[in-house]
Amino acid sequence: MEILFYIVGMLVVTVITVKFFAMKRRHKAASNLVFAKYTFNKLNIAQQNSVHDKAVKMVVASPATRMTGFANEVERYGWYALAMDALGIHSAVPDNPCWYKLKNPYSAIFPGDSMIYNVTGALQQYNIDVKISAEKGYTDKAAGKKENKKGKKRAKL
Repeated sequence: MEILFYIVGMLVVTVITVKFFAMKRRHKAASNLVFAKYTFNKLNIAQQNSVHDKAVKMVVASPATRMTGFANEVERYGWYALAMDALGIHSAVPDNPCWYKLKNPYSAIFPGDSMIYNVTGALQQYNIDVKISAEKGYTDKAAGKKENKKGKKRAKL
């Protein structure tokens, strides 16, 4: 009976630890994409173009994904955050000048995640209003579509 108690205790500790690290990763990803959308909209057109071009190069070169484009704002601004970090562009959000290091923004957080709303709510103290769409894909009007090799529709880069 005592062994069972220890096993159950270790399982509980393991589950709590896994959930904690998953929450930290989601918070980093949510912060990156919200900060990236705010910062990207503050850049001039030339800087926006260079951020987009760098993000596209990073997506194509990434071994973590075989995606051909950004399907939604979460993916787009997740990669834009990494691109801005690589280009040396600091976050425009007060008291948050840096970017979190993430390997794969495609899988770090998903559209509609509650952590995104937590981060956008926290920015209200700075009078910053950033909205991230919970849509899982752009509408046909918002971005042209193309087929990738697996048959999924993705927005054009």
